[in-house]
Amino acid sequence: MTQDDTRDRRFASTLAKGLGVMQAFKPADGALGNREIARRTGLPPSTVARMTFTLTSLGFLEQVAPSDSYRLGPAVMALGYTARAGLSFLPMAEATMQRLADDAGALVALAMRSGTSVMLTRCWHPRDTSSLWLREGHRLPMDNSAAGRAILAADQLGAGTRGADAQALEHHGFVTSFGDWREGVNACAVPFRDGPGAHAFAFMCGANASDLEADAILTSVGPGLRDSVHQLGRSIGLG
Repeated sequence: MTQDDTRDRRFASTLAKGLGVMQAFKPADGALGNREIARRTGLPPSTVARMTFTLTSLGFLEQVAPSDSYRLGPAVMALGYTARAGLSFLPMAEATMQRLADDAGALVALAMRSGTSVMLTRCWHPRDTSSLWLREGHRLPMDNSAAGRAILAADQLGAGTRGADAQALEHHGFVTSFGDWREGVNACAVPFRDGPGAHAFAFMCGANASDLEADAILTSVGPGLRDSVHQLGRSIGLG
């Protein structure tokens, strides 16, 4: 969200505040009180109290008795299931991405743009080894994560520009992040669109550098992810 958005007369600031309250919850959270929500969102405590009361009344939050804390409610979960169901390509990706995770001993995930970051929408963890702790709903920075870079690179190519990541994507078919998002974590990612003109997603694969060296990404894991994503596109009729 930009300053231009908030100045537009069509912008519903109350709705934005309510959505901000829901976005304050992270995957590892149990329940949050109004004070912590206010700290995370920067909203006044009185505003947060009104938002949490309203969202609880609508089922987007639920109060954890006997405390005055909240957790995401069933209405949010229903929206999540509906959104996932809208990704018609996801069932066809399941077996392939799980196999990639097992073969690489690394996390494989589908990411989508979420404001100025990317959010993990589906995660596949290797079944026989430990992997990165990331789960669905976790957000990564757009600029220095492999998934974010892949989405930005796809947008650049679509616009006819050629930044460094766009050139890498054009040359190798994937982009990389070697310790850029978090020191000691290596990853690669491939953008994916499920139709002409659709926003880009990204399939990523990442692990601790001790488990997934840069050379392995460049020579086997990255090309394997690229080929799997391209095959997925062909399977849904994208050529």
